[in-house]
Amino acid sequence: MDPAKIEAIKKAIRQNFDASPENYDEFEDRTHLFTNLTMELAMESGMAERVALSAMGSGPRPGLCIADVGCGTGISTLILKNFAGPDGLVTGIDISHNMLELARKKTAGLPTLHFIEGDAAKLDELLRTPQDAVLYNACIFLLPDAERSVRGAHTLLKDGGVIGMNFIQGSYIAGRDLFSELFPEWTDEQYPAPKFPCDVASLEGTLKETGFHGIRNGIAEKKMALEDLKRFYSVPAQSASLYPKLSVGDRRSAVEKMFRIAEEKGFKDASMKWKWIVAKK
Repeated sequence: MDPAKIEAIKKAIRQNFDASPENYDEFEDRTHLFTNLTMELAMESGMAERVALSAMGSGPRPGLCIADVGCGTGISTLILKNFAGPDGLVTGIDISHNMLELARKKTAGLPTLHFIEGDAAKLDELLRTPQDAVLYNACIFLLPDAERSVRGAHTLLKDGGVIGMNFIQGSYIAGRDLFSELFPEWTDEQYPAPKFPCDVASLEGTLKETGFHGIRNGIAEKKMALEDLKRFYSVPAQSASLYPKLSVGDRRSAVEKMFRIAEEKGFKDASMKWKWIVAKK
């Protein structure tokens, strides 16, 4: 991708997330989606086993150094603190100043958490300490230069360290894709499917080419009320994936219209599918 285009995308992403902190936390308070995704990603990455070994008293185990890429308001960072241990360190990295401001307020007084405002494509410049894990919770699909970020993660990781990521696979009502099937069928219009800067289909290939091994993946389905899925896509940073050329207010109106159609059809429940991928260095 052209460097100028990459920078333009990053600028738009930063602006959209700067407008989103409170919306994200309100959505999380209702659904616990990002908490659950973080827990699952940490467990699939093998960190739960390390915590269990420590609890069994099989000798002293040093704390983990974990990079929480795209940490947002610190939801995932607080969860990962429990896996890092009292002697570990979790470093949250995000491009949005406003998201990090809220994260710092929520975690004030916790010495094992640290936050850096910066570009995920420059991980090896932002961090100097070797990491046990680099996790991209609900963010890799937003990186226009994800390949560069993955290479940086490989440089940072200790031998045997783990990389983990998850991303939206689709949104569904009654088992049918919300955007590609239901809205066009209901309205005779081609509503936009979410478009993201990262080609997620290429991620496993990127991991292999970068030198990662033991690659595993799976799908996690998250059920929620239709109203909560609407809240997700109403968050400025998410509505931008549907209507990137509209203003924040116009995007919210467009999302309201889309979900009003679903409500009129009598639907109350929905789900999201998230794919996860983990690998070792």
